[in-house]
Amino acid sequence: MNSFGYNLDMDLKTNYEKWYEGDGYYWGTEPAELCHELIKLVPPSKDVKVLDIGCGEGKDAVFMAKQGYTVSAFDITENGIRKTKKMAEENGVEVNAFIADINDFEIDDTFDIIYSTGTIQYLADDRIDWFFDKVKKMTRDNGINWFNVFVDKPFIPLPPDWDVYEKMWPTARLFTYYPDWYFERMDEYVFECHSSGVPHHHCMDVLVARKKV
Repeated sequence: MNSFGYNLDMDLKTNYEKWYEGDGYYWGTEPAELCHELIKLVPPSKDVKVLDIGCGEGKDAVFMAKQGYTVSAFDITENGIRKTKKMAEENGVEVNAFIADINDFEIDDTFDIIYSTGTIQYLADDRIDWFFDKVKKMTRDNGINWFNVFVDKPFIPLPPDWDVYEKMWPTARLFTYYPDWYFERMDEYVFECHSSGVPHHHCMDVLVARKKV
């Protein structure tokens, strides 16, 4: 048990491997509200390729595939990818789901949308610049990068399911990696979450940036 009062398994790269073991879905099956906003920005088409980084159990990736995008998705957890494939099959869609780590993934492809929610805070300090250089190069002209990250606020305690390798970011740091992109959205907000079964709050920065040439 660590100083915040929850058990950590140091043999795992993330405790979500354990939390995704059961038949149920830790995050539920409804897509994030962000996905509905995304559809308005980039109308779905099979020609539009999406990469979901840190897809968890697949609810957002499967939703986007159902809308008509061509979707690839990865997560570091075997159980998450297993359940992503299961959810895709149950919904009659295809998602190219595979296991990879946000800190060292290799993909030889380009995308119209690169999307990640609740995963950026797993980047190691020495991989942050590498990550943003990589995803920007992987984004097609006029494509979208849609990222969010939990940010540190002294008036908000760490959530009960805060994971071993997660790190809070300073306010607005996320926005500094896109000085030459057009910002479709840039904001910060506090919201209530029930993911652990215990109500708690997060503060999150959200960036939706479009690659202009």
